[in-house]
Amino acid sequence: MNAMGVAQMPCISTKCELNDIVKRNYQSLMISKPKFEVDLRSWLEVEQLRSRKVSVQVEQKNKTAVAQEHSFRAVAIAAGIEAYYRSALNTMVNAKLIGGKRGDFFPKMHIQVPTRIVYVAGFKELRKYFDSKIDPENSSAGLRLATVVAPGIVVTPIVSILEASNAGHMNKENLWTKRWTRGLAPRGGREIIFGIGLNQLSDYFEERLHHSVNNPMMANMLGSLCAGVTAGYASQIPHILSTLKLLEPHKSYGTLYQQFVDGSVPRSVDKVLETSLSPTSRSLARAMFATVFPRGVMIRTVMIVGSFVILNGTINVLQVYS
Repeated sequence: MNAMGVAQMPCISTKCELNDIVKRNYQSLMISKPKFEVDLRSWLEVEQLRSRKVSVQVEQKNKTAVAQEHSFRAVAIAAGIEAYYRSALNTMVNAKLIGGKRGDFFPKMHIQVPTRIVYVAGFKELRKYFDSKIDPENSSAGLRLATVVAPGIVVTPIVSILEASNAGHMNKENLWTKRWTRGLAPRGGREIIFGIGLNQLSDYFEERLHHSVNNPMMANMLGSLCAGVTAGYASQIPHILSTLKLLEPHKSYGTLYQQFVDGSVPRSVDKVLETSLSPTSRSLARAMFATVFPRGVMIRTVMIVGSFVILNGTINVLQVYS
């Protein structure tokens, strides 16, 4: 009889005997080794998180695969909108970095808009191409790294033309022969970081926010925000060097870096360093301060966050509704 007064027949099958043996062994193990239960629970929690992560990644890949048919049109519309936002903020960043006369907010948009569309589409389409041709699980670390950095390298000449068209108020060199090549190397490093942020980091953060935020649009926006902050801070130094070289091409990189340090260290910090450190140590400390707290990092990070939110958000909305 059980607790409710209902008669129960004993189970005599082989399966019941096996379950009974397993139950007795488990109970004895719990008594002899209490820590085993804690370890088992921890393992189960880890496995639950791992399976959740895998399911989120599969869901993200499926969402991307379904939307591929409309992706280029969505990217083109998003990039066209973002081009105006980017142009205005970039003008403000350059004025903050260099000082003096501010350039126009929307110079040569007949060049900027189509170039920006090609630029953003280059990141997205190259990522799609590599994803379709290369299996990360069966590829070497070097090949996986190459597919991550390649979009940034490929689009660097495009963004060089885009930014050179916005710098004519200080650099009077010919746009197509000289001006676009100024600051090319640090700009390439910056574009690699930007591409990783726009493609991999945005998805990385969105996937991990997916189960914490019930709204997919909100998860997309927050993922773009986190990726924008990370990419904005990490790419600030190469951005500064490429911008200074573009606006003042007659100066060497060493001179431009020193100019950047002088503009990034506040006078209050400089006074403290003068009284407490030797000249050599002071120079090193100033360089470290400027590198960790670079001038203009806040406004440029806001610019990149906005770009990521506009691009990823617009693309996501257009793909969902189409």
